[in-house]
Amino acid sequence: MNITYYFIGLLTGASLSSYFVGKELYKYYIKYKVQRKQLDRIIKLNDKILKMNDVDYGKTPNPDL
Repeated sequence: MNITYYFIGLLTGASLSSYFVGKELYKYYIKYKVQRKQLDRIIKLNDKILKMNDVDYGKTPNPDL
């Protein structure tokens, strides 16, 4: 009977450990995914600003200056 309790306790402990580890990994994954999206948006915006500045500097200079 004691061996049965031991295996049930072992199985329960492994299940609980797996649950909490999985929960933390999922939290990390969601955080990473959100940060990656924010970084992609910033990079896209930065590229857009750089293109706009290149176009502004690429214009013919004003002869009045």
